[in-house]
Amino acid sequence: MRVFFDTNVYVAEALVGAGAAEMVTATEDAGWRICASTYLLDELERVLTEQLGFSQRLSMLTRQRIIRRAALVEPGASRHAVAGDPADTPILRAAITAGADYLVTNDRHLLDLHPYEGLRIISMTDYRLILVNEGVLPTNP
Repeated sequence: MRVFFDTNVYVAEALVGAGAAEMVTATEDAGWRICASTYLLDELERVLTEQLGFSQRLSMLTRQRIIRRAALVEPGASRHAVAGDPADTPILRAAITAGADYLVTNDRHLLDLHPYEGLRIISMTDYRLILVNEGVLPTNP
């Protein structure tokens, strides 16, 4: 399995911690491949520091943790686009380039595209259920 976590999953991991972190760790433990892109890393840093007021140090540590966990992909130009929010287009393109089975997000513009050319675009809640059903996570959060 290949999984691409949207920026909002990593923001949830930094803010809320346990739930999102547990899913990312369970994905690793299952031997599933986590994919990310430079765009995602840059967007994450920008959100953490500029929008949420976290320190540059925290954003860099978060970025480094993702780089250690993930295979980086760099999508080129393509026809894939998110009409409802063009800012989400680089995330969709990266997930497609990565050959991801799942794009995990809580972004409505991306979720509305599900399914997209074989890519399952699902919420964090739905992804957690998949991990539970696969026996990777216990049934109780």
